[in-house]
Amino acid sequence: MGTEKSKGFTLYSLSGHVNNPGQFEAPLGITLRELLELAGGVRTGHKLKFWTPGGSSTPMFTDEHLDIPLDYEGVSAAGSMLGTKALQIFDETTCVIRATLRWCEFYKHESCGKCTPCREGTWWLVQMLQDLEDGKGTEADLTKLLDLCDNIAGRSFCALADGAVAPIISSLKYFRDEYLEHQRNGGCPFDPVASTIFKTVGA
Repeated sequence: MGTEKSKGFTLYSLSGHVNNPGQFEAPLGITLRELLELAGGVRTGHKLKFWTPGGSSTPMFTDEHLDIPLDYEGVSAAGSMLGTKALQIFDETTCVIRATLRWCEFYKHESCGKCTPCREGTWWLVQMLQDLEDGKGTEADLTKLLDLCDNIAGRSFCALADGAVAPIISSLKYFRDEYLEHQRNGGCPFDPVASTIFKTVGA
């Protein structure tokens, strides 16, 4: 079982907007489409928007990546990492900037402060993402954000800084228009309650 280079079984953790979140033992190389079937599908009445193949420190994927083999080679070839195999699933009610900001706030909090790029960089990332979510940023700020990520990645003693920038870079790659929509709208166009368990379909 498994694939030629990634043999055997492993545990995949599915959380977020799935009907039956949990741990699933499956052969390496299974796809998210197949795992979603085991997890009862995306939250009823909604559709997949983006997901992480290996936790928040790995570049995110979209619904275009449903059939990528979830082994080390397949995920790497698609531009991310299998990491912890913590697949976080988000449907269309989720603001990608808000999700990325929340992750970045975690990395800012967890930074030990030893490395200047990480200590100062994660602080600035949070400030910039907050402004962008609030619709205060400009298109030029997206370039600044990527430049900041470039100055942080690979320049700290541990991989925490790399984890902080991974979702930012990938979110801009796949959802740049959503960042711009916040600017045009003068704020976040998403209902913050809609992505929670407290919001029911049609309510």
